[in-house]
Amino acid sequence: MVKPASWRLSSDYIGAGRFILQKDRAIVGTSYGAQCLPHGSSTYEGWTVDLGSRCIGIVPGADDSLIVTCVKGLFVLAADGSQRWGTHSEKEIVYPAVPFGVGVLLASRSAIHFVVEGKGSQWRFGFDQVLGASVRSARLVNLFELDGHVVAGVVDYDSGIGRVAVLSKDGELEWTSEPGPLSELFPAGNAVFVWCLTGYGRFESHMTRLDGHEIWAQDFAGVGTVRGDGSLAMLVGSNESPEWDNWAYRQVAPNGNVERQLPTTGRCTVRPLCLADGTVFFVGSVLHLDPASSRVDYTSFQRMPQELLFQHLLGIKPQLPEYEISVQIVREGSVETETLYHARDSFSLAQPQGFDGDVVFGDGADIVGMTA
Repeated sequence: MVKPASWRLSSDYIGAGRFILQKDRAIVGTSYGAQCLPHGSSTYEGWTVDLGSRCIGIVPGADDSLIVTCVKGLFVLAADGSQRWGTHSEKEIVYPAVPFGVGVLLASRSAIHFVVEGKGSQWRFGFDQVLGASVRSARLVNLFELDGHVVAGVVDYDSGIGRVAVLSKDGELEWTSEPGPLSELFPAGNAVFVWCLTGYGRFESHMTRLDGHEIWAQDFAGVGTVRGDGSLAMLVGSNESPEWDNWAYRQVAPNGNVERQLPTTGRCTVRPLCLADGTVFFVGSVLHLDPASSRVDYTSFQRMPQELLFQHLLGIKPQLPEYEISVQIVREGSVETETLYHARDSFSLAQPQGFDGDVVFGDGADIVGMTA
């Protein structure tokens, strides 16, 4: 049942940037840097900070600091918005910084750098090692730490062909997948991750260990996250009709068996949110058919949702089409999905978050909280 929002914050949020929530405030990425908004009954004074380029990510740092990644630099801000330190990049940064040990992982279109405050780049991993010397620009599918290793999914921006790479803590390549149309990558438990291939006739999901040993493979692909019981919550579809328009929810056991499958509305750009009680939230987006265009626009000639997000994030195509969005919920033991929230002529490219009993998501430039 569609319900009204519990609260809403209007902001300078760019939609494809990131936001973090704290007890009395929200910090959002903007086209110019970052903005802090008082939340709830807080008397905290908000602020904005101009960092000179579009924000592509914000994560909490040590001692209440904020690590803000912009297209042209990395900045660490104090709680009041003042800058503690920063570093400008000669090449565009294409992914939010990831805390790693005593520093952060920072990715440009050509390499991953491990950067430490006051010491600069400690090591560099060039994407040419896995994509080849001819690749001029790369798109990151995901980048994260897993059991002391760095796991990255990187795609040639022009062809869509990519690989998963597992690096040591010193940036040395330890394993890489075979080339393919990589579309998703996410951690799935201790020393294991899931990666998906979508396109060129391939729709596959693989669970793999850090050493490259494959645990299982399935003939579907999408976006996903790990549940508390070790199973996976995945929204699966493809870039072929009819799956392009309406993806499906699948709960996948640790051995790869599909335990549940439910129809959903729309396709999914970002990973679902799974709460401790097993409840799963996700945002579906529907791009309505333009009667003046051919149906071919909805098949493999259309970019996957994750690539549309990347293009908006980097300002390649800052103007997004207007979608019909719906926040959907799958409760433990339910036999159908429920629609919690619905909006037309909008977009929602933020990762849903759980906060103080609410599920929080983006609706255009607004940050919205709802109680399920």
